Amino acid sequence: MNRDITAESVCDMMVEAVTHVHRDDLAYLFATGKNELYLRDHLAAYMHRTLGLSEEQFVGREWKKHDLTINNGEHPYAIIEGKSYIHYDAANPMHLEKGKNTIKHDLERDLGKTTSTLRRALTRGYDCKRIFTAIMFTVEVTKDHDKDLGNITYAQYHRQGGNKFGSYPVLIQQGRTNLRELMSRYGTVSSVPLNTGKYKGMQVTADFFAVENIGDK
Repeated sequence: MNRDITAESVCDMMVEAVTHVHRDDLAYLFATGKNELYLRDHLAAYMHRTLGLSEEQFVGREWKKHDLTINNGEHPYAIIEGKSYIHYDAANPMHLEKGKNTIKHDLERDLGKTTSTLRRALTRGYDCKRIFTAIMFTVEVTKDHDKDLGNITYAQYHRQGGNKFGSYPVLIQQGRTNLRELMSRYGTVSSVPLNTGKYKGMQVTADFFAVENIGDK
């Protein structure tokens, strides 16, 4: 393998993996539905093509029910789990960590489901990294857009967040700040903006975060 797997390198590879995708196509995909599997699959294919894997190494999708793995044969070298959110989820403390269904709960659940795989690798003398990733996005829904059309997923929440924070840029920055602070409790954090354009004339902003977990958290 010709590249170390860290939170930073995973972020870099995510950007590289979608460089060929038109920025307005990315905006469309974020605005209109689920996107985490699309990005996961692009990242997996890019890793498979560029990491210089040996015959025994492979990139797994849903291997042992993990979103993405990099394996040395039957032993994972890295486990990468991920979820997708809107910036308002992170900007809102109830959605970030204080409510029942929160980003914090997802993060700890995904790290927890790697524990048995991680311990199995360690007992056999193999080091294994675990990385949690999060995609956050916002559609700057215009005042005249009819959310009842249903063509923008979470339109009412994007608009609600923009109104609550006074503007979409303030909402987005608060989401970034809150997510980084939460993730930093679990390890080394890296993040990158994705090159997204517009959908129906509305700007779409997307960020990719990763944390390399160290320890038992």
